[in-house]
Amino acid sequence: KLQKITYEIKFQQSPDGGSISKVTSKYYTDGDFALDEEEIKAGKEKVWAMYKVVEAYLLQNPDAYA
Repeated sequence: KLQKITYEIKFQQSPDGGSISKVTSKYYTDGDFALDEEEIKAGKEKVWAMYKVVEAYLLQNPDAYA
């Protein structure tokens, strides 16, 4: 069974003054549990949607993370 999924998001400054983000997903399973590719894809789409909401907020509120 799937125990948990963790996501790590790192932001770096880009040479043009913007930012570069890197997202790492780690899947923790019990035993030889096989992950279904469609479920992984659906999960990534949900995380991406949440990421875009956070990105939009930070772009509108740059002092929120300064």
